[in-house]
Amino acid sequence: MEIYLGSLKDKILLKNIILYAHLGVKEKEREVRQKISLDVKLSLDLEKIARTDNLEKTVDYEKVYGLIKERVETKKYHLLEVLAQDLAREILKNFKVEEVLVRAKKPQVKLAGPLDYVAVEITRRA
Repeated sequence: MEIYLGSLKDKILLKNIILYAHLGVKEKEREVRQKISLDVKLSLDLEKIARTDNLEKTVDYEKVYGLIKERVETKKYHLLEVLAQDLAREILKNFKVEEVLVRAKKPQVKLAGPLDYVAVEITRRA
């Protein structure tokens, strides 16, 4: 018998959202959109939702995706950290979630040596 431990075990995941952002410290970097990858984890109570099978009772992840896409494609960010923080704040403000994790990855980073990507991970609670 499984014991219900509360809603923080319930998650909605949006994995590997590929978008192009105006991102960079220098103005020249922000002129051309750069590829980023986002993972978003929404923590909420899905127990009641599972009983009703009603979209209106849950978080519509198409709307979450739309908010993310609109923010990333219309704003200019200097730092990946600020982009992740902005998305987390907007998701908490606009959707009934208890916690949100945003992982933002930037693959085309020029550093002293090779790497797959640089990432920032931010978790915020309502």
